Amino acid sequence: MKKFSIILFFLVTSIAGFSQVKFGPVIDLGMGFYSNTSDSIKLKPGINPSFGICLQKDMNFWLALRLSGTYSFKTLSTAKEVGGAEDKMNGQFFDLGLSGRFSGFDDDVKTLPYGTAGTGLLFTVVSKGQEHYMKQCVYNTAIPYFTVGAGAGFKISFFSEFDLSLNYTRYLFPMFSTPLDNKDARLNQVSLKVAALF
Repeated sequence: MKKFSIILFFLVTSIAGFSQVKFGPVIDLGMGFYSNTSDSIKLKPGINPSFGICLQKDMNFWLALRLSGTYSFKTLSTAKEVGGAEDKMNGQFFDLGLSGRFSGFDDDVKTLPYGTAGTGLLFTVVSKGQEHYMKQCVYNTAIPYFTVGAGAGFKISFFSEFDLSLNYTRYLFPMFSTPLDNKDARLNQVSLKVAALF
């Protein structure tokens, strides 16, 4: 984890040092799905929105690097397999991500389809909302992830680029362990991301 954080830090500072960096707001509307082996608790899908800012540097005609910092919310509803008792756990996180965008970046083209792949770290700010059996449970502190996706950028109005993308994110460490049987709960997320660059 420490080596991963150091590498990500140096990549981030490298991008921040570039001139002619585009920047703007980003909104991510996600739906999270948990995979776990618990026989005691059912983890239900939840809505996971994020908002923040991003920086982008066009490296050459086919690659751009994008750094994003977002504040994320993750919601979770649970139910016991036996008896059906319900509980919840909500979390707030700071998300630092770095991705490569692969396309033909041509100044004369108004629409730019692209693919993207990247990595990042999710830092837990707070776990809250637990009322019953989930009171024993909190989100883990720092969770690395990888993400892939596809989208399209559009040059409109005063934006240098306005883009939409559909992304899949896999969190590489468990988000938490279930309280009754200590099973790992891993998160997969599908999201629609909207960004506007100036």
